[in-house]
Amino acid sequence: MKERRKQQVLKRKNFLPTLLVTVLLWAIIAGLIYFIDPGTFGIVPLFFVIVFAALLFTFSLIFASTRRGLIGSISISLFLILSYLGVGNIINLLLIVAIAVSFELYLAQK
Repeated sequence: MKERRKQQVLKRKNFLPTLLVTVLLWAIIAGLIYFIDPGTFGIVPLFFVIVFAALLFTFSLIFASTRRGLIGSISISLFLILSYLGVGNIINLLLIVAIAVSFELYLAQK
């Protein structure tokens, strides 16, 4: 009986550190947007990397699945990059969403 309980405790995820990292990443993004000039060298790629990480942790908490969080964060980050490049429109958004949903359904069946 004790072994079974010990195994359940070991399998349980600790959400508090993930929540703290998520809040920290969103605070970094807010600070980056408010305090740093967009013309600063290397700030745009850094912004996209931090947004990807923040979305990954956020979606992983919401969906309770790292795989779904990864698919969602890649999708949104890709659309944000396309928007930054000037080609982010509704058709690209729908295509990215369709690819993400198809990929998730494919992985769910395996």
